[in-house]
Amino acid sequence: MKWLLDVIIKFLTWDDPKICPIPVRASSALLMIAIGVIIECHLSLGHSLAAFSIVLGVLATGIRHWASIASDHDLQRVSNEIAKIGSSTKLSTWDSVSVIAVAHLAFVMAYLLSAAGVLIAKQHPSQLKLPIWLALVGIWMIYFPCPAILDYLGRKMGRSLCSRWRVRLQGDTSNAEIKRILSLISFVIVVVAGVLALQNVLL
Repeated sequence: MKWLLDVIIKFLTWDDPKICPIPVRASSALLMIAIGVIIECHLSLGHSLAAFSIVLGVLATGIRHWASIASDHDLQRVSNEIAKIGSSTKLSTWDSVSVIAVAHLAFVMAYLLSAAGVLIAKQHPSQLKLPIWLALVGIWMIYFPCPAILDYLGRKMGRSLCSRWRVRLQGDTSNAEIKRILSLISFVIVVVAGVLALQNVLL
């Protein structure tokens, strides 16, 4: 476990001009950790939505603040990273590996849920809110394929969006365009956070 932590710290503190600045990588890592913690806490739906909205709100605020104080060199590095991602709409090897890993994880989780559902149906059938066959259909037809499909579509949409931004960023020597893009990303995240918070109020 220590070696994994050392690798993560080395990656986050590796100040290579060819990759995104340290604050960008650190915020991405913290976002994934926060999402993992929320999922592992097994909160209720309302509390989970509230936690996600808070995390996204903090992320959006951090993006706007960093864009206002970042140096031209760091902004250019982010611009170069967007241009690199948008250079092709095809998924990279890393993207494909990620989608496959998500599919495998979803399969394991679906198998465990199915086993738990069958066990409950045999020992405590009164605790089931749905017929066991309907629950199994929902698990294998909806729960199992959805994570991989959403991961795939998200990565494809991200590359398509970066491809459009890549055209806008060409010839942008003042970094004004990358600041507008970061402001747009921040605004979209705030809207998503607001929708999650509103869902929490309505539930």
